[in-house]
Amino acid sequence: MRLLTLVFCVAMMTASVAAQTSSPASAAVSPTFEVATVRPNRSGEARSGADQQPSGRVNFTNISLYQLVRIAYGVGREEVDRDLIVPGKRYPSWIESDRWDIVANAPAGTDREQLRTMLRNLLIQQFKLVAQRELREVPVYALVVARADRQLGPQMRPSSADCAALAAAFKASGAPPSVNAPLCGRTSASGRVWGTGVLLKDLLPILFLAVGRPVVDATGLTGPFDLDLKWAPDPLISPDGFSLFTAIQDQLGLRLEPRTAPMEVLVIESAERPMPE
Repeated sequence: MRLLTLVFCVAMMTASVAAQTSSPASAAVSPTFEVATVRPNRSGEARSGADQQPSGRVNFTNISLYQLVRIAYGVGREEVDRDLIVPGKRYPSWIESDRWDIVANAPAGTDREQLRTMLRNLLIQQFKLVAQRELREVPVYALVVARADRQLGPQMRPSSADCAALAAAFKASGAPPSVNAPLCGRTSASGRVWGTGVLLKDLLPILFLAVGRPVVDATGLTGPFDLDLKWAPDPLISPDGFSLFTAIQDQLGLRLEPRTAPMEVLVIESAERPMPE
């Protein structure tokens, strides 16, 4: 189980608007690691890692407190979450530069949400982390219909596939659908996302990762849709390809429009370096 391969979904960040505040008092009634050691890593290496072993042992290697906070609170991938982690009044200057090695033991079979809770409590206890979730206005892209007549582009059309019936048939037969039958769901690769019976909410995480900013659905379209979107993810490699912004408008008949919107953010108020053992 790779803890660092957490995929951000906008729905995850907006599903709960209740404030969640880190404090030593909350750690006392929440699950904690059975044993944990925290040591500075001064190797100078760029790579960091995290993994959980079947025995329940969890290893974090050469990892910053910033990365640990992202994992513990499920904020998302480092290159695209800058607007979702907000510095507080005593935000530590060393939060990304200092690196740490952590070895912790959890009971075998501990699930991901329990591990996140344990990690949050470890950060509270060892780093005196104070963090809370708040609703704030942040920069986003709104996905809107590009044309006034609301006509869609050539690579997007309402789906005629009965995905529920196909899923039921697959479950009943225990065999994959016929090659002649449409396969429902979304598939993505570098510079492409396509699928049958796709809901726009399932497209938002892909767009978020591609543009580096949360994307909200403001189209008013219900779907599902069959679509095939292609763009040049790296203009240096594909200088003749379409940018994502151009491709969405030309191929899907949609547009990414810069806006601000209330989103749940994590405010890091303060933290301290652990005391040496």
